[in-house]
Amino acid sequence: MRMAQHRDRLNAMVVSRKVAYRLYPSRSQGVALLSMLGAHQRLYNAALEQRIAAWRLRRYGMSYANQCRELTELRAADELYQNVNAQSAQVTLKRLDWAFKAFFQRCKRGEMAGFPRFRSFERFSGWGYKTHGDGFRFVPGDGNMHGRLRLSGVGVIPVRGRARTLGEVATCEIGRKAGRWYAWLTMQCEPKRTRGTKAVGLDWGVQTFLTIAHEDGSFAEVANPRLVRRAKAELEAAQQNLGRKQRGSKNRYKAKNIVAAIHHKTANRRADFLHKESAKLIARANLIAAETLTVKNMTASARGNLENPGRNVAQKAGLNREILATAPSAFLAMLRYKAAEAGIEYVEVPSRTVKPSQRCSACWDVRKKTLAQRRHVCSCGLALGRDENAARVTLFWALARTGREPTWCLASIAS
Repeated sequence: MRMAQHRDRLNAMVVSRKVAYRLYPSRSQGVALLSMLGAHQRLYNAALEQRIAAWRLRRYGMSYANQCRELTELRAADELYQNVNAQSAQVTLKRLDWAFKAFFQRCKRGEMAGFPRFRSFERFSGWGYKTHGDGFRFVPGDGNMHGRLRLSGVGVIPVRGRARTLGEVATCEIGRKAGRWYAWLTMQCEPKRTRGTKAVGLDWGVQTFLTIAHEDGSFAEVANPRLVRRAKAELEAAQQNLGRKQRGSKNRYKAKNIVAAIHHKTANRRADFLHKESAKLIARANLIAAETLTVKNMTASARGNLENPGRNVAQKAGLNREILATAPSAFLAMLRYKAAEAGIEYVEVPSRTVKPSQRCSACWDVRKKTLAQRRHVCSCGLALGRDENAARVTLFWALARTGREPTWCLASIAS
């Protein structure tokens, strides 16, 4: 009863969800959007230069509040910024403030700092609006499909896209990718999903993207789509073509857009794959167990240093590319929020203590294996695939910790 009430409360929660829409501006609107992007890019760079000069000359650290006060004077003196919505200009200043805060946090942690850099026009991501109705207004189409977006200084632009759960529009971000314009709307909504009835344990991998263990002893696999590898030949040809173009020429600009479009298409395919697979899992599960992955450590370089040079550096670099190509962190993040929407228990299994890849799912003993060993063979008599065994370990551990008993199990792991 208590669990049912908890699930109902989760489903009734109002959360923020970001929805992407593609813009279809007219030629004049496209020129206005480019002009707006340039104004925000110059504002960002000017604010960064002001912070650097204030520290060098007076040892004074400019804050977001200081720069917002000076923004009023800038808008009055410069005609360029009079056409820029005041709140959207504040969002650009806030992004710079976030960049400095992240820089100082990295310094405190002793990491590679990465001081905020000036942004060229091509590398400036876009701008945003803080409040619906102030600078932008979105009107959805019939059946929650597509719609129209009004932007201050640009006009009404047709958009294509669909929000899974339509809610109250809060903020908007405008950006340009591979020559196309997009709007990301943040909506306050109450998303709901249908959940299944099975408990599943997951083992993520590179050779097989997912190995799924069910509590009845059966397994399922999700193949690795190898999206980056599939686009490799096309991308290499496009990059070689780009390298032959003269810098600053129109042909180089076109070739650069082709390279960006290939990257953009690969990213969209990856996001589509991750969303679909995570939604399938939610639709058939009522408990999901997955390992805690530290991708940053998993993809660390093997180069070493002068005193202790690394081994198999090229092989490790290739493995890192394959790991990052599957975006495991993004996939697990999708699973977490979709499980919360459906009221499903999501259990993270601590990899360092449980050791799913090394532990036997039958006798629970730890048997160390190298990455090359793809089959688990234990002295207790259990012999099955390495990934299947790891998925079963995560499932049994989660079931034991949540007070549930698997319908198929070779040994008790409650202790």
